[in-house]
Amino acid sequence: MPAFILTAGILIPFGYSVVMSFTDFNLTSGTSNFIGFGNYIKLAKDPEFWNALKVTILFTIGAVAIEVGIGFVSAYLLNLGMRGQKIWRTLFLLPVMLPPAVAAIMWKLMMAPIQGVFNYLLQLVGLPGSQWLGGSSSALFSVILIDAYVFMPFAGMIFLAGVQNLPKEPYEAAAVDGVSSWFTFRRLTIPLLKPVILIVLLFRIMDCLKQFDIVYAATKGGPASATMTISVQAYYHSFRWTNMGYAFAHLVVLWAIVYVLSYFLVGQWRKAVSEVHGY
Repeated sequence: MPAFILTAGILIPFGYSVVMSFTDFNLTSGTSNFIGFGNYIKLAKDPEFWNALKVTILFTIGAVAIEVGIGFVSAYLLNLGMRGQKIWRTLFLLPVMLPPAVAAIMWKLMMAPIQGVFNYLLQLVGLPGSQWLGGSSSALFSVILIDAYVFMPFAGMIFLAGVQNLPKEPYEAAAVDGVSSWFTFRRLTIPLLKPVILIVLLFRIMDCLKQFDIVYAATKGGPASATMTISVQAYYHSFRWTNMGYAFAHLVVLWAIVYVLSYFLVGQWRKAVSEVHGY
């Protein structure tokens, strides 16, 4: 019942957003007129929206790939039972304890072209510095690195929990048969961890598609719209340019994308669970 009440409460502002996306509601004048699909037609013809969609997709692909890949390897290493494992786990979780906006500002300082520590370290080894967040060709990758730094431990801890709860019997049988470690990893570990992998993908894809605070704190969508995601663009249309109806249309489209991908991933997760547990 509490979960139902909370969900019902969330539906109220969501329904309001959908309704307002069919209006030309302006925050400054307070006027609101029904314009049908006018905002969505404008979106389809807006090159800035398509650029924001492309940036959002590239950001999601890059961030999720790094977080899932490094998170999985980190979980595997932490599961080996090496010396000082508790200390390593604590250090591993430190980025999660930082608010994303604070982490973005911290990395923004470290990525400064002149005073930043990253370019200083590059110069120490004889490599040229980078513009990082200040360059249109490097800004998106830099923001992806910040997101990966903050949320990779989240993915790693879920993977670690999954690895530690794998059944022992298949591995004991594989050891008796003399199966190689690579074959065991490919034929046992990956299939058994498929539900966990899909859960991590579900959470991280949804979060990356909606990402706002890290991008805004680091670059505010710049330079030259190189990191302008849909969420940041919707913020500008709503609170900078007071075109709330058009901003709501952005967010409804973003919700539709997140919903379709989430529905697909949940379906794949259920299928993977039934394959692993045999029901």
